[in-house]
Amino acid sequence: MKTVLSVKGMKCGGCETSVREAVKSCEGVISVQPNFRDNSVEIEYEEGKADLDAISRTISAKGFQVG
Repeated sequence: MKTVLSVKGMKCGGCETSVREAVKSCEGVISVQPNFRDNSVEIEYEEGKADLDAISRTISAKGFQVG
């Protein structure tokens, strides 16, 4: 499955890398494509294994706002 989250606060490629690495560490995540220009993160994940609330909390813990 795929979803796109709105993520505010990403300003550069370094921010994208921070979000990518954080989300990749979450269980069930297959791929992550953050885009600071669009303020979005596209996430491909295994249904039933990934917890989107946990992923959102992981992104927020890095200092970015989800939603």
